[in-house]
Amino acid sequence: MPFCFPEINKMEGAMVGALTGVMNSLLSKLGGLLGNEYRSLKGVRKEIKFLENELCSMNALLQRLADKEEIDVQTKEWRDRVRELAYDIEDCIDLFLHHLNPIDGKAGFAKKVAQQLKRLQVSYGITQQIKDLKARVIEESERHKRYNLNVFRTNSEADQCTSAFSSRVRIDPRLSALYVETERLVGIDGPRNKITRWLMEKQGNISEHLRTMSIVGCGGMGKTTLANQVYLECKARFECSAFVTVSRNPNMKLILMKTLSDIGVMSGDVIEDEQYLINKLRGYLQDKRYFIVVDDIWDAHTWRVIQCALFKNSCGSRIITTTRIYDVAKLCSSSHTDQIHEMKYLSAGDSKSLFFRRIFSSDERCPPQFKEISDDILKKCGGLPLAIISVSSLLASKPVSRDQWDNVKNHVTSAYENNHDIEIMRWVLSLSYFNLPHHLKTCLLYLSVFPEDYVITKDRLVSRWIAEGFIHGKHEQCLYEVAESYFNTLINRSLIQPANIKDDGQVNACRVHDIILDFIVSRSIEENFVTPFGASVLKSIPLGKIRRLSLHDKNEESAIIPTNLVRCHVRSLTIFVHDGLMPPLLGFHGLRVLDLENCNALSNHHLRNIGRMVQLRYLNIKGTNISQLPRQIGELQYLETLDIRSTDVRGLPSTLAGLQRLVRLLADYTIKLPEGIGNLQALEELSCFSVFMYPAIFLRELGQLINLRVLRVIWNCTEFEGDAEGYMDKLSLSLSKLSRLQSLFLDIHGHVGGEFSLDLWHPAPNRLRKFSVDRWHPISKIPRWIISLINLEHLNLYVRKISQEDFEMFEDMPMLLTLILSSEAAIEERLIISCQGFQSLTYFKMHCDRVGLIFEPRSMPKLEHLHIVISAFQMKSLDGCFDFGIQNLSCLTKIYVYINCYGLTDEEVEAAETSVMTAVDTIPKHPRLHIDRRFAPL
Repeated sequence: MPFCFPEINKMEGAMVGALTGVMNSLLSKLGGLLGNEYRSLKGVRKEIKFLENELCSMNALLQRLADKEEIDVQTKEWRDRVRELAYDIEDCIDLFLHHLNPIDGKAGFAKKVAQQLKRLQVSYGITQQIKDLKARVIEESERHKRYNLNVFRTNSEADQCTSAFSSRVRIDPRLSALYVETERLVGIDGPRNKITRWLMEKQGNISEHLRTMSIVGCGGMGKTTLANQVYLECKARFECSAFVTVSRNPNMKLILMKTLSDIGVMSGDVIEDEQYLINKLRGYLQDKRYFIVVDDIWDAHTWRVIQCALFKNSCGSRIITTTRIYDVAKLCSSSHTDQIHEMKYLSAGDSKSLFFRRIFSSDERCPPQFKEISDDILKKCGGLPLAIISVSSLLASKPVSRDQWDNVKNHVTSAYENNHDIEIMRWVLSLSYFNLPHHLKTCLLYLSVFPEDYVITKDRLVSRWIAEGFIHGKHEQCLYEVAESYFNTLINRSLIQPANIKDDGQVNACRVHDIILDFIVSRSIEENFVTPFGASVLKSIPLGKIRRLSLHDKNEESAIIPTNLVRCHVRSLTIFVHDGLMPPLLGFHGLRVLDLENCNALSNHHLRNIGRMVQLRYLNIKGTNISQLPRQIGELQYLETLDIRSTDVRGLPSTLAGLQRLVRLLADYTIKLPEGIGNLQALEELSCFSVFMYPAIFLRELGQLINLRVLRVIWNCTEFEGDAEGYMDKLSLSLSKLSRLQSLFLDIHGHVGGEFSLDLWHPAPNRLRKFSVDRWHPISKIPRWIISLINLEHLNLYVRKISQEDFEMFEDMPMLLTLILSSEAAIEERLIISCQGFQSLTYFKMHCDRVGLIFEPRSMPKLEHLHIVISAFQMKSLDGCFDFGIQNLSCLTKIYVYINCYGLTDEEVEAAETSVMTAVDTIPKHPRLHIDRRFAPL
């Protein structure tokens, strides 16, 4: 009996979730098979249409289930069956599509006939598989009807159902944070004093302006506790005060009534009109010096409503907000007088103090035999206060024994640990997880592929998400950009930690906190999403259709894949084997992702049969000992990403030029690319190649890569004896044809026959976002077409001489966020940064020893990071003082100043430094300052 649930969007851009990701991907493929291109598939067209209709209806149910925190065992079992069924159907359809690919037009007649016969045989086998899968779909549909597995209840029915599965009613952990004794708190004095000082200090006239402090951090960091401690210390100094909690699904009317009640305006009478409450609150606060804490804000809309009610007066009022989401914190503290306080994990000393105080009532009473294992447990907790409190409370409730402590160390967040404190910790983590949309749940769970403490590069993660089919764009939207936005969102929501942060704030990698990783690993295993274990663990769990396998152990046993593993169903294989044996790759024919980065045990023979992995989308052998790719690499017609950086490979087989779906080719400049590079029409990223390794025709082919988005070019002609000028002309001409180019990185290592120039290149004015010339050899001058790049966000230039005219050109670029300039000299003795431009700039770095900089009032109004070399000699020569206007940069949070002290006395050097420090002290956000001295000759 077919389902009768409402249909969801069948389009390719449908959102994916942890339970529904495979289903949406499958529905897209089924819809494609019903299109005009495959009209001749009369034998299976009816079955495919049936599968599409049935699975589409089932997906509506899975979407509901994905949003439920708890479901009954029977429903869970049915959900898991449908999920595995969808995986099996997609495997079958992918194989079907592979064999429906057009025959190579270059093949001879006999070969074409043989291929056609083989296709017919395979097609017959797949047709039977599709009929068998149809029978399974009907069976699951009947099972749903037979057991009445209905999640489409009213809210009240759902609440009753959920309560039946809960052993007890949970108490919101924020309540205990409000009433915790001060003497039991650890590591809070510094942040509390800092925030209190900022709230209460005088800053001239701006001390009377409304100021907001936003406290941001992941769940369990102690945001509520910190906000409450500041509130208790400061509220008596204000005319009225309130502490209100928002939470995930706020009732705005109750929040406004609670605020009015706290400040003593109204009793508990029920008011129906929300607008009335906002007006009443605004009217009362407009002439009051108030202090209000708004705790646990989850979205921008909630803050905008609350903000309407908080009258922005000039009575010295203060607001504190707390949130897990960085973008919300930025919205709450949008004025230049506001600040964001990012919660830090507890130090090792504070972690130990909190841990032992909970268990032994003292920092010093821990028995010596537990010192080492306590270090292991605290490492697992990673300075997360809630985790330390939960684990220490659990240990305090058990007998003090080594076995108990070992068990807790190994299962900090395990589902079978029936302990109230651990339950609270898991619940706090689950709040963040279930607040995610479906597609972000999938992307977060996928991080369980990686081991503890692993630094995950953004490019690697994002490319894998795309290869797995988790990312869908609309219209001509770039999938990489969509995936990159997901990565940034997970960081903004404090679910992953940024790593490898560049000076300009760009995040190139991330880490996952051990406690959060344990949480997502447990969910991944439960949903058969990722199986992230070594072979020793695999042997202890029932093996069947594992879909994504990740081997973590760093010993020889990790290379032994169990014989009872059904390899053909594994879609993703990631091996973290740095030493020892390398497991054979035979049998993994259904892989979409093969990630062997830094596997030292990998050798050429392991890739001998790579051509059999016909579904492969992502291949990463970066950092391995591979010296040669087999010609069979050309048979991977679905391959999208190939990463061969830091290998011994020095040349690529000619068959690579036949990979029509290759999007990212990541190679070192020492690796010679094959002839016919222009055939790679899908290529979006090429990183990188050295120009003078190739004949001039190669540069002409480069211009044929019309979809290229990211390009890194090495220009190293110090030993080139040919026509370098001709090469430069051809490079410029090809670059001008790349109309979709968004990022260009040039590494210039010398130029023969004159200065390097890009005057002949004319990039598309609305496309280029990043342009960088690395600091090896300067360009002769800044090309005038720079001014036309209306969407340029990142500019890094090394130019021989810089002028005031150049700065006036840069300041008119509306989207420029990052400006990095290096120069050997300046035409003028000083350069003036006016208030007219640089309206979006957040990061400015300039290295030029022989120029003085002056920042006019209201210049660079959004600048947060400043990194400059200034010539104190030039500054002093203006009027005898060293003021260059740094105090006019009101949004600065970080300053790095090199003072070129050449030609100054010791007293003048001290005066220059004092001038800088005095100016920085007047900046509202109290930026971090680092001053260094240089003595470069003028």
